[in-house]
Amino acid sequence: MSRTSWSINALATEFQLDRRTVGKRLEGVVPVDLGPDGSPRWSMVDAAPALLNPREPRSAPTRPPPEGAEILTKIPNDVQAGFVIALLDLMTNGKPYIGGALMASGLSLEQAKRGAAHVHVALMSFADRAARNLGIPPWVQQEEPSWIPVDKIQEPDWKGLAAFAKQERAKAAPKVA
Repeated sequence: MSRTSWSINALATEFQLDRRTVGKRLEGVVPVDLGPDGSPRWSMVDAAPALLNPREPRSAPTRPPPEGAEILTKIPNDVQAGFVIALLDLMTNGKPYIGGALMASGLSLEQAKRGAAHVHVALMSFADRAARNLGIPPWVQQEEPSWIPVDKIQEPDWKGLAAFAKQERAKAAPKVA
């Protein structure tokens, strides 16, 4: 079973709260991802405490670091470590964002699938070249960084993206009387 992420509207419906109230209570709660339309989404585990107990001080969620993050301890420069964090995020979570953008731009499901795969690989290649040119460890020490979690690359929810794109196209279609 996969984790579901929730928009402000969905959380407002589930908790029977005004969406502005939900937005205020979620300030400081880190979203887990973005929806196909680019809006932030939260996990129920992170959102529920802020929505149920708005006066209690919120602490940052304690999640284990992503696989591969131990490499950050070997990078002496904070800016370079930040680059690696962004690269890890791009590698594992970039494909759904790319797929969503391609579906929202009007591409068919098959075109978006192929495009997302190609764009994702191109961005990873660009990041790899940039890391090597900037001298960021471990790229400068290894030909192929073995710590990169390629098995953790997220696949987009193609069915959900297709349904969302269909809804958006229906809204944008001229109304015939």
